[in-house]
Amino acid sequence: MANILGIPSPKEDIDGSMVRYVYYEKEDLDRIILYCERDVITVAQILLRLRNEPRLDEDQILHV
Repeated sequence: MANILGIPSPKEDIDGSMVRYVYYEKEDLDRIILYCERDVITVAQILLRLRNEPRLDEDQILHV
């Protein structure tokens, strides 16, 4: 959906099929948190696009 709407993919580092490996084998919870945050941001951008509202700029997104 993101690709169709011209929104950058959040799948930079890992995808859903790799979460188990990253958690149990690498024990890298921070990497999974970042993966989930990117997914949420992408869903927000999709919703904004579907409502014909401007997408959020990077400086409007708070990464915790």
